[in-house]
Amino acid sequence: MVSRLRPIVLCTKTVIHGTLDDSEVWTYQHVIAHVTEVNGAQVQNNLFGKQFDMTWVARIQGNQKADAIAFPKQGVSDDDLEKYKVIQVRKHATRTDIYFSNDLEVDSNGLEQ
Repeated sequence: MVSRLRPIVLCTKTVIHGTLDDSEVWTYQHVIAHVTEVNGAQVQNNLFGKQFDMTWVARIQGNQKADAIAFPKQGVSDDDLEKYKVIQVRKHATRTDIYFSNDLEVDSNGLEQ
């Protein structure tokens, strides 16, 4: 049986405004989350109003925030991890649900007929 409890990295972006240009600084927080895939056209339409190639929900204890989610890999620094876009954040009394995807939105032009 595969455990759905797995480590993930919450990636938060901070924009630093400079005199000439702005720069982004990413901060990373490693947490344990209950991660579930959210696949199926109808389920994704009900949740997000559109369809994605791959989506997940991470249920994390406490009040959390993130701009992106990453799956940690041994020997790879946090800056080099593949970041997945956060679609939606839902806060509950004792946990936070973060919905994220690989950002490949599917439309009717991309479907085989």
